[in-house]
Amino acid sequence: MAVKDVREYYYNLLMQKIEMKQDLEDFEQAFKVGYITEDKLNEVKAQVEVIESNFNRVGYLMYLLELPNRPSKQERWKKQNKELGKSFEDKKADYASIKLENYSALDHLREELKNLTEKEKK
Repeated sequence: MAVKDVREYYYNLLMQKIEMKQDLEDFEQAFKVGYITEDKLNEVKAQVEVIESNFNRVGYLMYLLELPNRPSKQERWKKQNKELGKSFEDKKADYASIKLENYSALDHLREELKNLTEKEKK
């Protein structure tokens, strides 16, 4: 996959995200009027959060793709894009956050497996 394909994918996701935000506003308005329940609105918001998280992670990949190859230019580029980098940290879409999330999930799975095997032994 070429960089241009990743960019195209990102911009398609961006357009979908914009549409999703508009649809979410419609759902919130329908809730205010009383057409849908709070449970349904919360269900929709949960789905939106998943889409938002995926978008942020692809956005972080775009951020990394734009990072210059030469180390001498990387520091300057990072300073210029400091707020963008910070926003990925805040949204938990940066490498460190994703790594922490993955290890947390692995630890949870291992703990579940350990509990299951201990129950079998009894």
